[in-house]
Amino acid sequence: MEIADRLKQGIDLTFDEAHAVFDGMLDGEIEQFDIEEILVSLAEKGETENEIAGAALALLERAIPLEHSFDRLLDVVGTGGDDSGSFNISTTSAIVCSLFVPVAKHGNRAVSSKSGAADVLEALKIPIDLEPDEAVRFLKEKNFVFIFAQKFFPAMRFVTPARKKIGKRTVFNLLGPLCNPARPDSRLIGVFRTDVMPAYLGALEILGIPDVMLVSSEDGLDEISLSAKTVCYHKCGSSVRRFEFDPRDFGIYAGTEAIKGYEPATNARLLKETLLGRHPDLVNVVAINAAFALMAAHVEDKLVPAFMLAREVIRSGKAYERLTELAS
Repeated sequence: MEIADRLKQGIDLTFDEAHAVFDGMLDGEIEQFDIEEILVSLAEKGETENEIAGAALALLERAIPLEHSFDRLLDVVGTGGDDSGSFNISTTSAIVCSLFVPVAKHGNRAVSSKSGAADVLEALKIPIDLEPDEAVRFLKEKNFVFIFAQKFFPAMRFVTPARKKIGKRTVFNLLGPLCNPARPDSRLIGVFRTDVMPAYLGALEILGIPDVMLVSSEDGLDEISLSAKTVCYHKCGSSVRRFEFDPRDFGIYAGTEAIKGYEPATNARLLKETLLGRHPDLVNVVAINAAFALMAAHVEDKLVPAFMLAREVIRSGKAYERLTELAS
């Protein structure tokens, strides 16, 4: 196929070309062998901002939309693919953030971890499989909803066989945080490698997503880490600020073992205990990730007060109360 040949030669696609190619994939118009060739060639070449954005728009255009009336909506989400097997940090942080801003948490079952967002929420008896109208009602009532990716993207059935056969990372692993069907204006997005960040930042700009904290830790975590510096880009409208976060500056450094994840039932228990203020390292990693998200959503402008705010609602028991409300 001509496109695959160009990619193998290291030639980048324009935004329109990428959009058209992924239109064809997601409409079932491209053969599985050709899909495999394109995805592998893209990954080996390295995806550009135009290719990521073109693919994301094609997928988002085929999503079942989640219509809402919120002026501000937040997602706390990672690309996955970091193979860290960590605790459900972004999911727990999203629950904390829902005390301050509506949250539409986009996610799926586990891929690179033992327990994905859908797995741990299901273990907590929080609804994960809501129809679009049910999801909107739940969001209005609870200030939080989980959007199960596999339910809202029926067009993915045309690329799933090729992705399974490839068996390694492709551009589709980058698309989840860009393709929330509720189209939140504010997002904390974690990516699995720092070298992906410039292209990802460009894709965010092309797609017109206004307020984002884009993070990737130097130890490979697609979250803000307690065990290494985290590279951060704060996108606020058209302005972008790059900085590094060092957990030592906050006195919250901990080894990677402190955020180890387990199967869904154990992670659900740990999540409850964390929101009760136990497990200090988990409290800290949840609070710092929530702090970055609260800054993205303009709840706080500075990191220290945002961190203190998140940690206080955990210590006071308010975060645990929110968890019980979501499961009721």
